[in-house]
Amino acid sequence: MAMVYSWEVAVVTLLVLIFTLVIVKFVFFGRRKGLYVCLLGYSDAGKTLLFTRLAHEPFVKTQSSIKENKATLQIKNKKSVELVDIPGNERIRDRLFGKYRDNIRAIIVVVDSANIQAEVRNVAELLFDLLSSRSINKQLSSILVACNKQDLTLAKECEAVQAMLEKEITALRITREAKPASMDGGASNSSPLFLGKQDKDFQFSDLAIKVQFVPCSARGKGEETSSVAEVDTVKTWIMNLP
Repeated sequence: MAMVYSWEVAVVTLLVLIFTLVIVKFVFFGRRKGLYVCLLGYSDAGKTLLFTRLAHEPFVKTQSSIKENKATLQIKNKKSVELVDIPGNERIRDRLFGKYRDNIRAIIVVVDSANIQAEVRNVAELLFDLLSSRSINKQLSSILVACNKQDLTLAKECEAVQAMLEKEITALRITREAKPASMDGGASNSSPLFLGKQDKDFQFSDLAIKVQFVPCSARGKGEETSSVAEVDTVKTWIMNLP
């Protein structure tokens, strides 16, 4: 009887140990945060200058590139993230973004607030693809829309940019429903998510992912070489990432 009892105790102990290891793995590894904070947007939105201001601070003249820029940023609790500036060209963006999408900590979509009327369709399509992606919804709880170039007279305020994008995405839902496409490619269960609520115009507030709009000016005011950037809204958002 003693031997039988010992074996029973050993089996129960082993099961408890296995269960404990599974829980530990889930808590500490299953919910591991991604590493990369990706800056996305179309050419001339000011992504690269914003990246430079966040990573290095001085003003520099920038131009369209065919490769990404990377820099390490320190955030709270002495942790760090990799800031990645993805080129605005659509084909290059899609290819390079694929390198980082499985290890994303956050996404910042940079918008040219002074030219949003001309670019609203493109920006709406980018946001539509991101927000309807099942894999991105599993990884992220929020996305930041940085309304850049607020130093320019014709720049739209964040509320106006948001309203324009909501109207455009409402129209996109109809056209995309006839021909659905997903950023998740051929992965299983990769059909895009429906954005918003059925029988209601699209609103960012109806999404599971929180989409926040903030004003900023990567160029800042004053002479180019001595201008002071107004990017604290973006910097604060990054520093407070969970």
